[in-house]
Amino acid sequence: MADLGDVPAFPSSVTRVLDALRDPESSLAEIAEAIAWDPGLVVRLLKTVNSAAFGLRRQVDSCQHAVSFLGRANLESLLLGLAVERALPPGKAPGFDPRQYWRSAARRASLARLVAERLEPTTQAESFTVGLLQDLAVPVLAHARPDEYGPLLARWRRSGERLDELERQAFGWCHAELGATIADAWELPESLVAGIRNHHGQASGKVHAAVHLVAQLPESDSLDAIESLVETARSGYGLTPEWTRDALRKSGEQASELVELMG
Repeated sequence: MADLGDVPAFPSSVTRVLDALRDPESSLAEIAEAIAWDPGLVVRLLKTVNSAAFGLRRQVDSCQHAVSFLGRANLESLLLGLAVERALPPGKAPGFDPRQYWRSAARRASLARLVAERLEPTTQAESFTVGLLQDLAVPVLAHARPDEYGPLLARWRRSGERLDELERQAFGWCHAELGATIADAWELPESLVAGIRNHHGQASGKVHAAVHLVAQLPESDSLDAIESLVETARSGYGLTPEWTRDALRKSGEQASELVELMG
C-alpha cells in the first residue's frame, strides 16, 4: 500500500448515509434525509432504481420512496457501488479501460444476485455488492503502476491465465488482497472485506457461493470461457446449463444498463 500512495478517499456523504443505515435507531425518513444532502447521489440513486434492472411497475420519484422500496440491505449494496465508482481513479490507463471494467463488474454483480436468489436468497444483496467490488483494486493498480501492471493485464487477457496468479508471481500478492485492504481502510462491513479477499479461493463460509462462481466470469465472451463457467455452475452448484445461460443473458442486459447509468 505504501508503494501505491494514498488510499482513494471514500465519499464522506455516503459514509454518513451508511452510518444511518447501520443504526437500528434510525428511521427510514432519517436515512432518506441523509441521502438528500448529496444531490448527485439522489439523482443517480433514483435513475438506478427506476432502471429496467429493478423491474418496477411505477416510477420511484423521491428518496423516501426509494428507501422504502429497496430496504436497508439493498439500499446499502446500491450506495456502496455508487460510492466506490466515485472513489476509484477515473480514466484509462495502460491495459485498463474503465468502461470495460465497470461492465464486467456490473455483469458479475447482476449474475451474483441471480445465482444467490436461486441458491441462498438471504445473501442476494451482499452477493451483488461483492460481485461489483471484488476487483476494486484493479483500477488502483492500473493507475498507480502503469508500467508494470499494464503489461500484466495485457498478458492476462492474451493468455487466459488467472489474474491473481500472475499478480502473485510479479508482486507476491494479488488484487483480491489489496482490494480487501482498501475496503478495510474504508471501514466496509467485515463480511464484504472477507468476500473481496477470498473471491478467488475455494467456496467456504467466508464467501457466498454466488460470489465464488461469478469470480470465474471472463471479461470476454469467448465460448470456451463461458462454457467453463456453465460447467462449474452445473457440477459445483447444481445449476442447469439452461438456467445458467439464461442468467448470463439477463445479467449482460442489466450490466449494460447499469454502466450507462453510471456514466
